[in-house]
Amino acid sequence: MDPATANNHVTIGAQSNDHSARLAGISTQRFFTDAFTFARVQLLISEYYRLDAPITFWDVYNIEAEALGQKVDYDPEGIPDADRTRPLISEPSDLDRLAPPDPHKSGRMPWVLQVNRAFMEMTGKLDRAYFTAPFSLAVNIRGYENLVDDMFERPNFVHRLFKFLCDEVLSPFIEAMRSDIAIPDLLMDGRDAWASPPMITLDMMDEYVVAYTERLRRNLGKTVVTRGNWGDAKSLDPERFFSQKLKCSPGTLSVLDPDLYEVGAQRVKACADKNNASVTAGVDATLLQEGPEDAIVERIKLYIDKMARDGRCMIHLNQIPSETPPDHIHAAVAACHTYGRHPIPENLADVRFHLPKRESFAEFMQRKGETIRI
Repeated sequence: MDPATANNHVTIGAQSNDHSARLAGISTQRFFTDAFTFARVQLLISEYYRLDAPITFWDVYNIEAEALGQKVDYDPEGIPDADRTRPLISEPSDLDRLAPPDPHKSGRMPWVLQVNRAFMEMTGKLDRAYFTAPFSLAVNIRGYENLVDDMFERPNFVHRLFKFLCDEVLSPFIEAMRSDIAIPDLLMDGRDAWASPPMITLDMMDEYVVAYTERLRRNLGKTVVTRGNWGDAKSLDPERFFSQKLKCSPGTLSVLDPDLYEVGAQRVKACADKNNASVTAGVDATLLQEGPEDAIVERIKLYIDKMARDGRCMIHLNQIPSETPPDHIHAAVAACHTYGRHPIPENLADVRFHLPKRESFAEFMQRKGETIRI
């Protein structure tokens, strides 16, 4: 079933990590290393905000890089991040000394397997798991400037690197995630924020992003996608970029703020309709944090009005910053469920919107009789 039509209203989901840990009152160090706590907190946060799609997203960009040996910095209050000032591959010759990681032993790959099992045990299902797309993984272990220089000066090395990442790192990890929970065709959702204009050209997108997503799909089957690209408004040719993204994620066009707002919802929807695709509309993380609530509501109302009338659009809250006021997320969810109720009225200005007063997360936990060990 298309997730955009799974409810009687437009579906809304979110990406949240350090925000989840903050609400739960636990350290991010524990959040990103204790699989059971991670899964339990994410499900509780999803329930608290009344999201339609549970939050199952971890700090995806670090896992494979760290397992290969890349240094990752753990912020005591934030999200871990690869230290790209000290890339694992400082010289092209360093590729020759890299050994493929073991999904059951290397870095936090075993933690990811535990997280997926925890979600299965707690909910009885898992609709997807995540990995780092080849381009973003290459950036994290080679460094962005080095990698771009390589593309111009040493393209053969870059292709050798990408083949190694696809065939020796990502494919075995994805196979392990699938086999570990006995879902051989589990949707694998690769994230690729580094593959975004103007950081890459659209010719680079064809050669190094689309081509290697298709290589993964040849290795692993059709239920492998990569997405999370930004920069549509800076691409110089949004329609070409849209078509490239659709090759990486067939059937779903994902466009995220601020590009979605700048390019225009109608333009995005027109391209999706032309390609018989649904739309995932990403709402601005800065807007979610800073508000005000009225502006958040109006943004979601606009996207529903212009893109969701045929039931082929879902709303996604981009990475929720740590200190985002919960009332801002409650406003976003209430807006989606109010204005996105099917059939969507012709004039949304006639729909009465009321922002319900919601309890704090602590009160929610108390009402449920839940506690989280600090």
